[in-house]
Amino acid sequence: MNILIAGAGKVGYNLAKSLSKNNDVTIVDTNIKALEKLQETLDVMSIYGSIIEHKTFLGLDTKFDFFIAVTDNDEINLVSTLIVDSLGLSDKNIIRLTKNSYISTSNYLRKNLNINRFIFPNKLSAQAISKLTLMPQATTIKEFSFSDFILVSSFVKSPKTYKVSDFNSPDITIIGAQINNDFIFLNENDYLEENSLVYIFGHKDSIQHTLQRIDTKTPKKIENILIYSASDLGIEIANILSDLDFNIKILEKDEKTAKLASEKLKENITIINASYDDEDIFINEGLQYSDIAITASLKDEENITKSLQARQFGIKKIITVNNNLNYYSIAHSLKLATIRGPKIATYYEILENIDSYNLIYERFFLGASGKIFIKKILKQNNITPPKEYTKTLIIRDEKIYILKKEFKTQENDIIVEFNFSGNKTWIEKA
Repeated sequence: MNILIAGAGKVGYNLAKSLSKNNDVTIVDTNIKALEKLQETLDVMSIYGSIIEHKTFLGLDTKFDFFIAVTDNDEINLVSTLIVDSLGLSDKNIIRLTKNSYISTSNYLRKNLNINRFIFPNKLSAQAISKLTLMPQATTIKEFSFSDFILVSSFVKSPKTYKVSDFNSPDITIIGAQINNDFIFLNENDYLEENSLVYIFGHKDSIQHTLQRIDTKTPKKIENILIYSASDLGIEIANILSDLDFNIKILEKDEKTAKLASEKLKENITIINASYDDEDIFINEGLQYSDIAITASLKDEENITKSLQARQFGIKKIITVNNNLNYYSIAHSLKLATIRGPKIATYYEILENIDSYNLIYERFFLGASGKIFIKKILKQNNITPPKEYTKTLIIRDEKIYILKKEFKTQENDIIVEFNFSGNKTWIEKA
């Protein structure tokens, strides 16, 4: 495919790096140093100029499959779609907007600016966190198109039984587990290991009970939530959770930031302006009785440190926002539930959107080291499991069938393939 990206910042660079492996990528920016870095390290075409000026595209006769606007200026991202559309440069447009004030007008903008997908980074991360408060034993939750089945991960914490077959049912199956640094697909006769990270696929209405059996230590119900940092993300998290009837407290060390947050948030949310290291404040405010602690700053070092402090105070469920891909493995090794920060969430959301425009829907799991391919069957066919290291399921009539030998599919069956190669040749032919 031909892909045009506006913005060579962190998100734009990482998108270009990933997409240029199998596509022709052109990237536009007014930052000459950022473009020089791209040219030195990636096989992409760069254009120096403003994305909202027609002259930037003089001589460019390529028709793009996607236009992606991820500059740091929301207004430029919006206006750029008018330019690209007027020149007939792109079939599909994906736009990142950092200001939540645009959410209320997104349907109008989508229709009038020919935008296929809006990405609101803070909302993405906050929504992911809100789902974990409703399913506390989960460390990640992934939903899929055209299916009520979800993939969740959870740390194994003192279950009554460790045998995989004791957890599997017609609409739930354990996919595998990460043990130390290795991921292993698990079968019926295998056993879970204490503190390993297990991945469970199942119907969303049934999976909660299974999670509570795998993790018996995390509180089953959440009432009190502590949010470290009144950043834009922290405020968005508090806003979303405030509608779920939780008791929410935000700890913010900067006085000005705390004051701004109090003006933006509802009165039932408590803002505590104090140092994160002040143990007296922590105890006097009863923060150690929180059911969940969420670390929401833009610095991963701070988030990890705060998470360890919360654990030291005895808070059993901790959600750590991960802003830098390099810190994921560190947080993961510390048994912290990690949620993608705004920029990483934008990056993966765009990649998954682009890869899912064909008949195959694509998602990442296990910190993006694994891929999930999902395909809805349109006609009957005889299929055989792929030869490579994968696990493949068939969903039919709300039941899961593990593909181990030749299988005759029916119309409306759903194939779900988990693999680590990223190879989707087999499922494309299924």
